[in-house]
Formats: sequence, C-alpha cells, structure tokens
Amino acid sequence: MFKLKYLQIVIICYVVLIAGLVLFQRFILLHPKKLAKDYLYEFSKAQEFYVVVAPEIKLNALRFSSKDSVSKGVVLYYHGNADNLARWGEHAAEFTERGYDVVMYDYRGFGKSNGRLDERNFLSDAQYVFDDLSRRYNPDKIILYGRSLGCGAAIKVASENPVKKLILETPYYSLTDVVFSHLPIFPFQYVLEFKIPAYEWLPKVHCDMYVFHGTDDEVVPYSQSKKLLESAKKNPDSIITTLKDGHHKGLEKFKEYQAKLDEILK
Repeated sequence: MFKLKYLQIVIICYVVLIAGLVLFQRFILLHPKKLAKDYLYEFSKAQEFYVVVAPEIKLNALRFSSKDSVSKGVVLYYHGNADNLARWGEHAAEFTERGYDVVMYDYRGFGKSNGRLDERNFLSDAQYVFDDLSRRYNPDKIILYGRSLGCGAAIKVASENPVKKLILETPYYSLTDVVFSHLPIFPFQYVLEFKIPAYEWLPKVHCDMYVFHGTDDEVVPYSQSKKLLESAKKNPDSIITTLKDGHHKGLEKFKEYQAKLDEILK
C-alpha cells in the first residue's frame, strides 16, 4: 500500500511538472526585451528601418555599412533567443571590419518589433526579410549567419534559396532534441510549440557551409552540431570549427573563431 501511494505521488508530480513546462515553455525558450519606439540605437554606422511583413506587423531592423568604400556583399544575421538589436548589433563589427554590410532584425515581440512570435511566422518572416534584402543584393552576395535559435531560420532560408554561404554558430538538430538532451524523461516531441526541425532542411542546402561550436556549450550541446551534419550526410570534421572549452556565448573571443572568420570572409 505504501509503495502504491508513493508511486501515485511520483506520477502526480511528473504530470504537474509536464503541465508547468508546457504552460511556461515560451518563457523558458524566449527572452525578448522590448524597446520604446523612440529608442535611439548607439551604433554610429547603422541605418534603422522596418520590414512590413503583414498589414499590422513591422519588424525593426538595422543595416550596417562595410568599412570599405565598396562592400564584398552582405551578411543577413538571424540572432538568438534573447534581448534585442541593442545587444545583437554589437556583433556587426565582426563583418563590417571584414568588408561586408550587415542586416539584422528583431523577431516579433523583440525590441521595437510588434506581434507574437510562433514557429510558423519565425520561419516565414526569415524568408520575407531575405526576399526584401534580395531586392538590393544579388543572392551570390548574400551570406546567411545563424546564431543559436536563429540557426533554424538561416538553414531553412538557405535550403530554399541560392545564397553565397551559410554560417552557423551553435546550431541544433532540432529544438525538440535540444530539450530532450537536457530532460530526457519528458515527451517534449508532443508538446513543444517550437520544434524547428533543422535536420529536415539541411540536406537541401548546397552552398558552402561553416559551423562554430564550443565543446562546453551548456545550452546547445556540442553533439547537436555533429548530429545535425551527420544526419545530412555531411562531414562534421570538415565543417565544424571546434572551440575547446567554449560555452554558448563568447565564441568570438577565441582566436580560432577570428582566424576562421577571416578565411570565410576573405
């Protein structure tokens, strides 16, 4: 009788925990920070604009100009799951200093962008912004850069459009698989709102591809990059720049990252 009661308590706790994770999953995955509409970015070489993806939906974006008088092309940067362009804009210098323009935008509900983000519009907006950018740059001048959550968007767009290169920082096999790697006892494949099955799209990517991942990434395990590439029958050793002891943030501080980016963007 005691064992049965104990089992009932365990089951109840398990169900309550699953219910809590389901109800609060957006707060666990997404960490946007809103910005006032009159907020002024402090980037000296940035031009602010909006991409209207629907009658009532405007995505706030920034365009950074190359330090060179004639740019080599443009990097379309799909950022991570937190904050807004006030933070992510700091990464533009990695590309402008190497002769490229940079365009980045905030997802729905981030920064000055309005609307509510879901998996469908996360991916459709990524394509819409690419289409908008393609009116000013030829596809062979466009490099897609995905950072963490943004990797899924970058892979999806690269799988459906001709682009120059695809660069991924801390990519994943799928968001479902990332969550499962942390909590393998829960049936997340049935309840997650954001699944982002990057493995379905990567086999259709035919441009040059590069991956950066730290071995000590506590958010998206290093094994996710290898699993993603292997599922697409691509050789991880020839694509991944492995950053020993690297975590989920700060990979740009590694000399190996900077050297590889020099090579990619030469």
